[in-house]
Amino acid sequence: MSADDPDADGCLAIGEATRRLLRARGLGSTLLLGEVMAVWDNVVGPVVAANAQPGALDDGQLVVDVYESAWSTEIQFLAASILEKLSERLEGVGPTGLRPRVTARRKEC
Repeated sequence: MSADDPDADGCLAIGEATRRLLRARGLGSTLLLGEVMAVWDNVVGPVVAANAQPGALDDGQLVVDVYESAWSTEIQFLAASILEKLSERLEGVGPTGLRPRVTARRKEC
């Protein structure tokens, strides 16, 4: 039995129950973006993560915020590899495409 399947009493793991509730409420893309953010640094490595972060989901496309135009080119070059790794880490439920967006660097708290 996996966490995605109810047990004999019809109970689900709390994480799966939460995912189902969010999807049922139309928040599936928000959930996916949060899951992408949680694994991003491990998927792309520290150098890319320091210069590019997930920013939004737009019709299944992951919009990646980059802080310099050179990183836009790099993200486009790495897109297939990033999408493949995200799909593996998120068990086949990753974004369908990737699009860089040049933006201002986020301020750290």
